Amino acid sequence: MATSAGAAEPPAPAYAARLLRACTAEGPGFILIPETGTCLRIGAYLWAETYANSYTDYPATNARAYWVSTFGFVTDARTQTDYGTLRSYTDVRLIWRGADPWGEALTDRADFQPYDMRIEFAGFTMGYHQSFFDFYANANVMGTDPVTIGDQTQISVLGYSWDLPAGFTARLALESSAERDNGILPVVAQDPASRAEDASVSSATRLPEIVATFGQNGDWGDFQLSGALHQIAQAPVSERIGASTPVWGYALQAGVMFNLPTLGTGDTLYLQAAYADGATSYLGLIDPSGRLTAPDAFQRLDGSLVKVRGWSAVGQYLHNWNDRWNSAFFGGYGRFAVDDPLAQMTYGASGIDNVNVGANLSWTPAGPFTVTLQYDYNLYRAENFRPTAQGLPVAEQAASQLMLMFAATF
Repeated sequence: MATSAGAAEPPAPAYAARLLRACTAEGPGFILIPETGTCLRIGAYLWAETYANSYTDYPATNARAYWVSTFGFVTDARTQTDYGTLRSYTDVRLIWRGADPWGEALTDRADFQPYDMRIEFAGFTMGYHQSFFDFYANANVMGTDPVTIGDQTQISVLGYSWDLPAGFTARLALESSAERDNGILPVVAQDPASRAEDASVSSATRLPEIVATFGQNGDWGDFQLSGALHQIAQAPVSERIGASTPVWGYALQAGVMFNLPTLGTGDTLYLQAAYADGATSYLGLIDPSGRLTAPDAFQRLDGSLVKVRGWSAVGQYLHNWNDRWNSAFFGGYGRFAVDDPLAQMTYGASGIDNVNVGANLSWTPAGPFTVTLQYDYNLYRAENFRPTAQGLPVAEQAASQLMLMFAATF
């Protein structure tokens, strides 16, 4: 019996050879961890970036020039099981920076930042990962502190993906709410401590974001339709931080990416548009000065909420000049409305327009080393502007950013 059982087992060398072939099939850089059946890839990257900013009517203490250095450590472990591939992926970063993005110079400059830590198994994704809602997500825009319109959010995720025929995919996820809270602003400025309790802002149970997507990946490119439900929570300026409401907002997004080999090998074009009603974080608007960021809602004098509506549209074209040089050209426009008359008087605007344009040029003299020069411009402008203590100090705030980046991948 022992001889018969032994004959049924594959010889150890043949089994190991199969595992080695399986690791090779996973992609370049994967190695076999002995006695585990797990294929592991270890990588790292190092970015050195210098920024030069110019802007109008931002706080005088904001840094106009600073450095950012980032070391990233990446692991990708994959094990074949009866239920498919078990994948564990991590991307953690150690960041040294001379200033906050568009902010003040720092004294405590080092930061350890988990960027992506997730497990994928049998269709599930669990951990800290890019929001399922995202599509364009600043593709081909370089640097740690780009000022570009469009949602790009790392967030806690519990999701499931269905792989359908012809390259179609459907996904459903519960995601962390904290990163999506743009808060509630009163229509009339007042001391938060004197604000009366009301039925709209209460101890309602805080529920996660509900995100669903549907898309396709093919030789022609990709597309994705995204939707999200967001429970509106109290404004950060309130003493009742995190207080939830029974009011829900939502966001919708459609994005498409075209492969354009006729214009250049590897050329791509992204187009994306989003609409939000009470869930403005999904628009990806950029307010570097922080003077009037889009809230999710305004609170009327009777305690009821009026949700804030807005939309954004972005586009980006990547062109490969040759094997060593490429450029990305990107831009976007977004806005949100201030519909309540009292809020318009308090914040000095009937709405905010946000415009962003930029481009970069990258040179890769050697495969693991790239030098990038990038410029982007951001305009944050009030409609029907009037100066108030709570609104923008001027009708429009313009910001220009020039970045030089050296990137090495290991």
